Amino acid sequence: MPTRLIFICHGQLDREKENGLRLARLIDQTTGFRAFFAEAVHDTDGLSQHIFANLERSDGFLTVMHKRGEVEFMGRQFTRSSVWIQQELAIVAFLNYLRQPARRIRVRVFVQRGINREGLADVLIVNPTEFEQDKELPPLVREWLTGPDFAEDVAAGTRQRLFQTMTAIFTQDHWRFLELMMVLSRGTTEDVDEGQIRRMVESIGGPTQPLNTIEELLVGSGFLLKGYRDGMRGMVPIRLTAGFIDLIGEELRRRGTSWPRGA
Repeated sequence: MPTRLIFICHGQLDREKENGLRLARLIDQTTGFRAFFAEAVHDTDGLSQHIFANLERSDGFLTVMHKRGEVEFMGRQFTRSSVWIQQELAIVAFLNYLRQPARRIRVRVFVQRGINREGLADVLIVNPTEFEQDKELPPLVREWLTGPDFAEDVAAGTRQRLFQTMTAIFTQDHWRFLELMMVLSRGTTEDVDEGQIRRMVESIGGPTQPLNTIEELLVGSGFLLKGYRDGMRGMVPIRLTAGFIDLIGEELRRRGTSWPRGA
């Protein structure tokens, strides 16, 4: 089973941070999981690289909302939590909206009893678990990790392992070819002109091995389908196979662009 990343969204006050770090250690000590504890960042680069990148890679989102004090609004008093936590929760909701069900981030929200949920948080938090003291959280988190949210889908797990095995021998040239296929086909099984792909590969950095060799491995591995020359369209059609498009896209995002700077 692949190691799953759990994004911990937690307050940054000293007592809150201590609890967040304890939960991170618990997750790291649970087989099949590793934790990312989101600490405060102070610039947009840090926000993109530190927070957003790890949110996008996450399999689970664990948030703990502590009381932050009383607020009065329109004659009514209520207890607030961290506004930033509620914003991150909204980001996760948007990511899940864009994903296929099998790849959605599993969300678990713990709310200290008495907190007033505001804005999107009031709509997005479905069945939050209330708690009084931090010591209640470790067994609840352990129960979540070992429960149905992360029970392995046998077919999905087999597919993931098959993908990893088949791509283990891919070089940078193969990933560049697939990246261009994803761009030109818009991530679909739409036909792409083989000649156009070849010209683009050669013009942007150039491969380290013959293009025929690159194509043969991609076709033989089941990632591409190559047709016969189409006289009507004046092209040799080549397309991505449907079975691995989502995994190819995720792997390319994980790797980042492989093109030379300025290409």
